[in-house]
Amino acid sequence: MKDIMLADTPIEQRAQILRDSCDQIEERSYTRKFEQEEINDLRAELANVSIQIQTLDNDLADIRADFKGKTKPLQERVGKILDELKSGGEYVKGECFKFIEPDTGEVGWYSPEGYLLESRAMKPEEKQRTAFQTLRRTGTDN
Repeated sequence: MKDIMLADTPIEQRAQILRDSCDQIEERSYTRKFEQEEINDLRAELANVSIQIQTLDNDLADIRADFKGKTKPLQERVGKILDELKSGGEYVKGECFKFIEPDTGEVGWYSPEGYLLESRAMKPEEKQRTAFQTLRRTGTDN
C-alpha cells in the first residue's frame, strides 16, 4: 500500500476519485496532517496566546502580592489573638511585686492587679527576716 494515493492528482479531485474507486466507505476518526502554512499559522497563534497568558499571570502575581500585603498583618493579629486565648491572657512586661512569707517558707510574685503570678519555696538567703516583713500588713491581717 502507498503512503499517499494519487499523489500527482490535485487534492481537490482526490476525494472524488477515491470515493468512486473504493470498495466501501466507512466513518472513522483519524489525525489529519497539517500543511506547512497551517503549522506556521498555529505556531503564530501559540505565540500570541502564550504572550497573553504571561501578561495575565504577571497581573495575577501583582494582585496576589497586593492581597498578601493586606492580609499578612491581619493573619499575624489572628495568630496573636489565638495565642492570647490559649494562654488565657496577654503577655505583658511591667512591675511585679515580690513577697517573702517567712512563716510559710514561700516567696510569691503578684501583678499590679493583685493576682499571684508565681510562687516557690524560699531560698536560704531569703530566710533572714527584714524589719519591713515584721511590720507588713497584707490586708488579711486583723
